[in-house]
Amino acid sequence: MNQVAPGCAVLMCVVFGASAAGKLGGARWRAFVASTGLLRLLPPSSRTWAAGAVVLAESAIATALAGAAAFGGQVAAIAGFAGVAALLVVFTGAIVISLRRGDRTPCRCFGASASPLGWPHVVRNAVLLIVAGTGLAGVAAGGAPHPGVALVSGVAGAAFGLLLVRFDDLVDLFRPVARAGDGVRGNR
Repeated sequence: MNQVAPGCAVLMCVVFGASAAGKLGGARWRAFVASTGLLRLLPPSSRTWAAGAVVLAESAIATALAGAAAFGGQVAAIAGFAGVAALLVVFTGAIVISLRRGDRTPCRCFGASASPLGWPHVVRNAVLLIVAGTGLAGVAAGGAPHPGVALVSGVAGAAFGLLLVRFDDLVDLFRPVARAGDGVRGNR
């Protein structure tokens, strides 16, 4: 595992751990299951099952990559990064299909949110796919990272992961704010 792989693993652990945790709990879980129906991609009978599979996959990815970052497990890192890539391809496909249909369902990526799905979510997923690819390449490069460099890489990964978790809020900062009488649509 090279010097950047631990940072990529920590970043993905933060993002997918926060995503899974944000969907758990009464109202948040019901909102997430309901949002799968609003996307009109699944039959009603499979929405709860699919939502549970998403949370389980996100939790497994976060666990595998946390173990890989902490203990340097190559198999866990490969499985985690491959799982990230597979899940992100599915998520991105669902977002693109929904956007092409004109659906602007609120993003429940990290639990309750009023931010509608949009092209920024596709961009975020593309960035995450690049990070997953970088992590896989780092694992393939082999070798144990220097402990100090791995620590710095992990801290940077955690910080960038937290920024990606709050991505919707960051995008909202740059949306125009409605002024009285100008007809510009506000950010919420």
